[in-house]
Amino acid sequence: MNIRLILAWLHLIALSFGLAGVWARARGMRESLRHPDDASLIRRAFVGDAWWGVAAILWLITGVWRLVKGTEKSPSYYMTNQAFLLKMGLFLTIVALEIWPMMTLIRWRTKKAVPNQRDVGRIEIISYVQCALVVVMVFAAVSMARGFGSGASAAPLNTPGATPTSDATPRPANGAPNTAVPANTAPVDVIDPVLPSGTEIVTDADIALLTRSIAMPLDGVDPAKLHSSFDERRGGGTRPHEALDLMAARGTPVKSATGGRVLRLFNSVPGGLMVYAADSSERFILMYGHLDGYAAGLHDGSPLVRGQVIGYVGSTGNAQENAPHLHFAIARSADVKQWSKGKPIDPLPLLQHSSR
Repeated sequence: MNIRLILAWLHLIALSFGLAGVWARARGMRESLRHPDDASLIRRAFVGDAWWGVAAILWLITGVWRLVKGTEKSPSYYMTNQAFLLKMGLFLTIVALEIWPMMTLIRWRTKKAVPNQRDVGRIEIISYVQCALVVVMVFAAVSMARGFGSGASAAPLNTPGATPTSDATPRPANGAPNTAVPANTAPVDVIDPVLPSGTEIVTDADIALLTRSIAMPLDGVDPAKLHSSFDERRGGGTRPHEALDLMAARGTPVKSATGGRVLRLFNSVPGGLMVYAADSSERFILMYGHLDGYAAGLHDGSPLVRGQVIGYVGSTGNAQENAPHLHFAIARSADVKQWSKGKPIDPLPLLQHSSR
């Protein structure tokens, strides 16, 4: 079974049991204050505290494993993501709040001290605060997983000078980052950005324009030998593919198929690490999915030249671990600020005509 999935399960299970445990500890303390002569109530709080402790250890182990090994995202993605930094700040606050209750409860368990109402009340309040912080952590984690916190909102998507943010560390096959534009990069049609067209209708002029400027995003792949997977159904027939899958070794450099700019570096459950980019005419959105990592220095708003390395082939998202590939999609856009929307276009005929 996929280790990423197991770690994610354990992390969520630990979170659920931990929240239930610290809540049970708080309720046990509350009932003990109401009925101080009932020793079973304080023992109930001890049970909740034990669950809280075990869950916290599992939570920490799985979290550190996922961070260090980069099972979901590269470590540098976390270090530059504001939602993750908020999550870690909340975690450290929870740990700091736990020190005194932990030491106090150890003394009570070992009979070195006797529970008193003042300390019982304090632990109850601290436990409720920790519950609230855990809930906020969940919101921060979900936001991070959906790509929020990378700094993309610091400037509009149509502003080339958007605040630089790096979502992930590259993992090229030879281990050396390569973000330089190749010296033999082919000339690119330079087209002034146009205002949003307001339509997703694909015209012959659109196709001719894109055919002139597009190139294969992977070196050494002959588009004449490829077969279209655009009309295939995926997810057990529940959704259209509407893209071209390009099989390649993990770490193979992925190059920008056109000139233009990065619209959004994004991470999702189905697509994994993705790059959404606009071509230089601002009419088309190109999406590169299942990446193993981004090229160093790539950020929302980065200008792109055709042939520039933007990432590396991988199997993040719902791709099979043993079948790394590039999910390459193109859409005609009414407004590239809506970077996840557009009329899908089969990339293969464009690539085949452009290579002639």
